Amino acid sequence: MAPVSSVKANTARAFNPHLCAASGAMERVLDEVLKQLEGYEHFHQLRKRKRRPADQKTFKHTVEAIICDLAIRYLEVTGGSVHLSLSHRVLRRKSRYKGVALGKTLPNILKVMAAEEMSFIEIEKGMTGERLLGEDLKFTYTQGRQTTIKAGEKLLSRLLAYGITYEDIGTDPNEEVVLLRAKKRRNDDPARSLEYADTEATMTMRAELAAINAHLQAADIICDTSSVNSCQRRLRRIFHDGDFECGGRLYGGFWQSMKSDDRLFDISIDGDGVIELDVGQAAVLILYGTIGETPPEGDLYDLSSAGIPIECRDGIKKIINAMISASKPLTRMPKGARKSIPTKFSLKDVQRAIDVAHPKLSHLWHRGIFGKVWRIESDIMVRILMMLNAEGVTALPIHDAILVADEHKELASAVMREAYEAALGVTPEVSGKDG
Repeated sequence: MAPVSSVKANTARAFNPHLCAASGAMERVLDEVLKQLEGYEHFHQLRKRKRRPADQKTFKHTVEAIICDLAIRYLEVTGGSVHLSLSHRVLRRKSRYKGVALGKTLPNILKVMAAEEMSFIEIEKGMTGERLLGEDLKFTYTQGRQTTIKAGEKLLSRLLAYGITYEDIGTDPNEEVVLLRAKKRRNDDPARSLEYADTEATMTMRAELAAINAHLQAADIICDTSSVNSCQRRLRRIFHDGDFECGGRLYGGFWQSMKSDDRLFDISIDGDGVIELDVGQAAVLILYGTIGETPPEGDLYDLSSAGIPIECRDGIKKIINAMISASKPLTRMPKGARKSIPTKFSLKDVQRAIDVAHPKLSHLWHRGIFGKVWRIESDIMVRILMMLNAEGVTALPIHDAILVADEHKELASAVMREAYEAALGVTPEVSGKDG
């Protein structure tokens, strides 16, 4: 069990309280740790009575989550640590996002695990600021001052003795996979997670994700990039601005943070190389679909008929996406747009050409509706995944694109077109990119 990197060893990431043992080897590590912790408690008379069954279950789950995440972190980076809050205000608050491990007994459990005779973990209290990695999309319940922990000498010896790898660690099926976020206060701040009451819609979304995640968990997916944990497959839908009609894109798969070329060269599904299938011009197609109009034929980013040459396509796409996202008129070119648009064309020139090419969409620009577009896009993606899974085909989503085995290219392309047609009444072009 060798860590894949020694970079950023002094930097913590958020604790993931939703991990569990997924193999006999990891179960044996857990059993050894539990027995020694209970022996320490008994010897030092830390408990007056035996734990009740429910409390014993919580104790086991908490220790299990701690050692599993510290094992993952060690595999990620030598000396790597995780951060978490030990505030009573945080740990005693009920939340669908926390998991069992982030409960009121956590501080005492950590104290015993860090005791000199135990040395399962090392603790550094009250860290804030630059030593903490930015908020992760998956691990959402971190607030206030953060304590950092990392695997201690005794835990490392057990992990090494049993040869623990990523494959030995799984994810708790009870983890919340439908997440609702508040509006960001600032662009560089993580959005606060919001509690919500379940509805028929949220329960349906959760059931759909459970089926998709079960398929992914059982799928034959291999990644040859040594720094990637290919067991990280649990998908979550994340909604924004406190509104279930805003966002809903799928996050959490290991492939999503990889570079495009690395995905195509290093990932295989069912022993076959993969191809990335992309829905062309999805955002514009969705806008036409929402107003019940048929889009013009051809490339929707081609403004040559309005005087802007086709060589400017990449910049035009960036401007259109910015016009969908912005809540007020643009005052300057979006980042990267000028690379393909000569200076002789101003932002206003391009916007006028866009209105000429898409007059039926002119009332939708600068209304900040990107979240609504993402909701429609993500609903369609969930439908695509479920349709392909029903055919026995594994697909890995990347927003409006998917990775599938080469042999399933034609079927997957047809399913993508069918799903968009059913949802919007428009049929997209599906393009493929392979290694």
